[in-house]
Amino acid sequence: MMGKKVLKVFMGIFICAVFLEGCSSGNFGNGQGVDHDASAKSENLEKGKEDGQGENADYKVKSIPMSQEEEREATDKLLFLTDKCQSIFRQADKGDASNVILDEAVVHEMVDTVAVEGLSVTCAQHDYNMRNYEVVHRILQKARENEDAETEFYVLDDNGIFRYYCFQFQCGALTVVSAAAVIEETATPVIRRMEKIQPYYWEYTEKGWLIWEKALSRNHEMDMHIFCRILPLDEKCRQVTEKYISPIGYVSNNLFLVDWDEENMGQIAFNDLYDSLYTMEKGDAPAEDSYRQGIPKEEFEGLIRRHFDVSQGQLEEYGTYDSEVGSYPWIAVGPRNRLQRTRPFPEVVECVKNDDGTLSVYVEAIFVEIGKDCAFSHVVTIREEGDGRWVYLGNKIDWEKSYTVPAYKARKEYTRYPF
Repeated sequence: MMGKKVLKVFMGIFICAVFLEGCSSGNFGNGQGVDHDASAKSENLEKGKEDGQGENADYKVKSIPMSQEEEREATDKLLFLTDKCQSIFRQADKGDASNVILDEAVVHEMVDTVAVEGLSVTCAQHDYNMRNYEVVHRILQKARENEDAETEFYVLDDNGIFRYYCFQFQCGALTVVSAAAVIEETATPVIRRMEKIQPYYWEYTEKGWLIWEKALSRNHEMDMHIFCRILPLDEKCRQVTEKYISPIGYVSNNLFLVDWDEENMGQIAFNDLYDSLYTMEKGDAPAEDSYRQGIPKEEFEGLIRRHFDVSQGQLEEYGTYDSEVGSYPWIAVGPRNRLQRTRPFPEVVECVKNDDGTLSVYVEAIFVEIGKDCAFSHVVTIREEGDGRWVYLGNKIDWEKSYTVPAYKARKEYTRYPF
């Protein structure tokens, strides 16, 4: 559960983009970090120039007028969805914030409830397999072969947004009808957005990710990509992702961004990793006020050494232990040391039990902002202990097949520690 909570924080940007109906694609279905289909994008740009529109036209949404029948059909289907979910939604705890925040178990319950009606439906947080995915998968395979086809599905997320998508493929062109609704506390469901567009680009990858781009993305602040996993992910892979990989991720630490093993841990930024391990065990991030003089020796070493086979002497060296103060330097993530706001999120695609009892976890980093279902891949070696504890033994990146591995700069390089 901790993994989901941590991942949710960093998926907020993507969820907001989805509600605004940003869409995307990339031609990289082999999951090996291959770049977008540059020739196809070049053709789009050239076509815009020939039409007298120029390159700027690709940054604009290509809207298509909807007929009254299309609007009515989309409305009816979305309201049918919300009607099936209303009872569960109204009884659920929505958090104390002004914005709705549903527990993921509630979202999953709504997904299963809708699935009983035979509808293809999934969770926006990518943490639950699409129900009744078979029809959608079959149609997308046809579309990938330039056959005329049409399919639809629904997406629910923990912000209380309910969405309907209809994909229409004809003569090699794609149009997307989409509608979004929310359930008001004292009123009937309200349609907040409805439109029909021709995406700039789309792709259905071999791994089963449907990716589309509403218009050419200008930058990370105006990203237009949307990802939806159609094919189911093995449940064991999901569990391993949630327990061992997502709580660490690729944000504010470099554990999975560098190669290391038991004999070479010097590259790991243990001081920055402390946050992720702390949140994984406690459920909340460490309070900045509690560690203004650094992290006390016993606290720091106790947490790190529960998950790493590292000696006290090695950790003192790697973590630059301050013997005079009796603590390890630490500073919270803030404006002065924050890395780029968007980062990939991990997905375990295979787990292999080794002869020595360790577990090799094959991970692929999904990078929404650049339209990759595998920006880079790496193998994490883990030893599971009998008491429910686990130890990270190594990380190995497939540099040859990686499209991009995010750079990492330790917080101490951004700002001086306050002691």
